Amino acid sequence: MIGIAGMIGAGIFALTGIATGIAGPAVLLAFLLNGIVATFTGLAYAELGSAIPEAGGSYLWVKEGIGNHFGFLAGWVDWAAHTIACSLYAVTFGAFFSEFVIHFLNYEGISQATLMTVSAFGIVTLMAYLNYLGAKESGRIGGLVTLFKVAILVVFAGFGIYRTFLTPDWSVAFLSNPSFLPNGVGGLLVAMGLTFIAFEGYEIIAQSGEEVKNPEKNIPRAVLLSLWVAVLVYIMVAFALIGAIKVDGPSWIYLGELGEFSMIRVADQIMAFGSILIIAGGFVSTISAMNATVYSSSRVAFALGRMGYLPEALSRINEKRRTPHYAILFSYFIIATMTFAPIETVASAANIMFLILFILVNSVLIILRFRRPDLKRAFKMPFAPYLPVIAIIVQLVIGYYLITSIKDTTFIAGITIFWVLAGSFFYFSYSEKEIKRRSKQLIKKVYEEKPFAEKGYKILVPIKNIDNAGDLSDLANIIAKEKNGHIVFLKVLTFPEQTPLSASDDIVEERRSMMRKLISSVDVPAGGIIKVGRNASDSILDTIEEEKPDMLVMGWRGRTFRRDFVLGSTLDPLLLKAPCDVVVARFDPEKKLRHIKSILLPTAGGPHASLAAELARDLAVAEDANVTMFNVGTSDGDETKAKLAFRNLEPFFEDIQYSEKFVVSDNIEKGLSDEAKQSDVVFIGSTTRPFLKNFLMGVFPEKIISNTNTTVIMTRKWVKLMDVIKK
Repeated sequence: MIGIAGMIGAGIFALTGIATGIAGPAVLLAFLLNGIVATFTGLAYAELGSAIPEAGGSYLWVKEGIGNHFGFLAGWVDWAAHTIACSLYAVTFGAFFSEFVIHFLNYEGISQATLMTVSAFGIVTLMAYLNYLGAKESGRIGGLVTLFKVAILVVFAGFGIYRTFLTPDWSVAFLSNPSFLPNGVGGLLVAMGLTFIAFEGYEIIAQSGEEVKNPEKNIPRAVLLSLWVAVLVYIMVAFALIGAIKVDGPSWIYLGELGEFSMIRVADQIMAFGSILIIAGGFVSTISAMNATVYSSSRVAFALGRMGYLPEALSRINEKRRTPHYAILFSYFIIATMTFAPIETVASAANIMFLILFILVNSVLIILRFRRPDLKRAFKMPFAPYLPVIAIIVQLVIGYYLITSIKDTTFIAGITIFWVLAGSFFYFSYSEKEIKRRSKQLIKKVYEEKPFAEKGYKILVPIKNIDNAGDLSDLANIIAKEKNGHIVFLKVLTFPEQTPLSASDDIVEERRSMMRKLISSVDVPAGGIIKVGRNASDSILDTIEEEKPDMLVMGWRGRTFRRDFVLGSTLDPLLLKAPCDVVVARFDPEKKLRHIKSILLPTAGGPHASLAAELARDLAVAEDANVTMFNVGTSDGDETKAKLAFRNLEPFFEDIQYSEKFVVSDNIEKGLSDEAKQSDVVFIGSTTRPFLKNFLMGVFPEKIISNTNTTVIMTRKWVKLMDVIKK
């Protein structure tokens, strides 16, 4: 219900006539194609919502996938899209209100255009004030509003379709007046762009992932059901409008001339009391939508202010009303300003903003598939990256046609360019500095010793447990020697919020002696840093930003039993966000790296596997060990794929001793576990292939941990954005 409520709203009441005038009868196809494209993006939202379910939605996903700048732009554009959408609902209300006053109440003391603008401005002001007071639509009222507006549209469409089929030559209105596509493909694409906002709303479902039972099944089902209920209703309404009315000339031209008033002025031809019912439905839809979007847009501004992206004033709460009054005021200013523009201009501006946001979301899905194949995804979008690529291309095309074909092209293009550039300027001039300033208040560097000679390749080694510090330093030392690099050790001391960071002073001296021992234990240039903070992963990420290492090497104590993490609350954020290669190791407590003879490399290809192969080679060279490339299949037919994966990794082992092994097993995890028992070290890279995905999701580590003490080293290669684009 929440998805249907978000989609079926003011857009269908106001924009159907305008879109019909642009595309002709092909507006039916425009709604269908928009439904398909929106389905692709909806499935992207469903996957990302299941993989990263924290509050924040598209802003957070883009931030994690592309970086802080684009994450801020996603939030910035999201805010603009919802504020301008609210303006569209207000202008639609103004159109319906003016029609009611002038044509039903027969009041002629003011022009309709003036009354539209005044009533649109007035209703926005009222909605903003009610939000300031803290008024919010309850879930029960929202459900009743949704049922009411859907019922009106379905009844209206039902009568219209019935009247259409009463006419023997009804198909003429669709196929021969002069054709189904009177304005060509260009008209179809413009109509798709203009009505795209009518398909916005499904993202609410995906962003509620933490509150949904069985999200892997129910989220995509809810997205698809909501979308295609909306598509069916839209097509029925458009079919009824084009086919049921009787006018001189093509009905689609007449509807286009009526514009936003089309549904009201032809409704009486379709059913008794049709016009007053459509006006009632329009009133209910627009008022409900305005209340919701004033609320949501002000909360976006509030969240951006709280996180430091916008001025802190926007995150202030009114002490009496307990509402973000400055955020509401700022959003109201934008909404009210746009109510003075024509409805087609407002709709186009909102659509462009939503298209930009959806393009970013589809792009992030592709990027995270390559960068983070190990993320827990309760639902996975099928046929990725092909479907999101298709969605991006179509959204770019309809955005181009929309922005170049409508009235006020310069105005729409100017708003879009200005908003994006203004957001970027504000981010680099204020947001970036403010976020760093806030970070420094929560993280404090209390000790640093620089390497005596900083070489090109830098490895950062956070140390949590003194028990595995020697193993980590040995691994980092081997890698640094092979790459002619240096090491920076890091120790993070964490304290709860109620404890001042200065309380660490007594502990730091003890940690300094540990750090000096680590530095002296390696035979490559090394340095050390000690930091205190509230959160270990945030402190490590802060150090990564400062030091810009090429590789992060960390220890892992074993499988976490928390459902919301794959490897742990510290490691998961680093695997997601660290802009460098990441190596995670669980060491054999009995056998040191200095005494290994056999290395197992399970592989199915991919960039992360190549990093695993590279490090396996480094360790083999350092310890004169043998490497076995290994693959398990469920049948002999899988051997061809295994050999292809082996061939791709052969260049890493040309000058060392290595072997290849393929086995068939009904139980892939057991086959891997049995082979691991016979090896000293297992290297493995993140990948989307099934058996390696099981590794990172806990199946394989649990078997190794419970059955053997084998050292397990996992690798995640940092995939650059250009590498993703090339793929």
